[in-house]
Amino acid sequence: MKSPVWWLVTVLAVLAALFGGAAIQRATDHRDAARDLYRTQLLTTFWRILDEEHRQLALPPGQRSAVAVGDVADGIGSDTGVNGQGTLQVSLGSGSAAPPHQAAFAVTVSSPYGSTTIAVWSILVSTTTTTGTDDGACVLSSTLLGSGRTTANLDLGDGEFVQACPPSWWQGPITIEHPNLGVAGIRQSGE
Repeated sequence: MKSPVWWLVTVLAVLAALFGGAAIQRATDHRDAARDLYRTQLLTTFWRILDEEHRQLALPPGQRSAVAVGDVADGIGSDTGVNGQGTLQVSLGSGSAAPPHQAAFAVTVSSPYGSTTIAVWSILVSTTTTTGTDDGACVLSSTLLGSGRTTANLDLGDGEFVQACPPSWWQGPITIEHPNLGVAGIRQSGE
């Protein structure tokens, strides 16, 4: 005859495995939700800053304003659609819209999930028949990648990433696909 103690131990082990598995799944779901929210916040910041850079580039260089770009950054933090929990902070760092064909700014997006500084730029491209922009972003630093200036791409999940800023983007002429972040006053350190 089997001892009833073994039966009780087996039932308790099965229950512990079920509750432990549920706790692990909940932690994974929470981490994924936080990453997804941060991706949305970072991409929303990119697009809104980019839209304002486009607006600034449409103005004559003497009428452009970094303050307007800063107002957009401040507005993102107050937008309950992006910052519903009130934990998002978006701050404008160095940058400029003064060069005739480029607007570029460093922007820091901070939440409990992480803090990332990206450079966002828009280059005015004109040909004899059309005018447009070449836009982009790169990551200067991120707590998700360690401390200091990053040299790795920032993976935001779901196939989204932000490339690391190559050192060559702080020198040379401003051309299609080649910003000059140094001209805009953005430091390579991301500070």
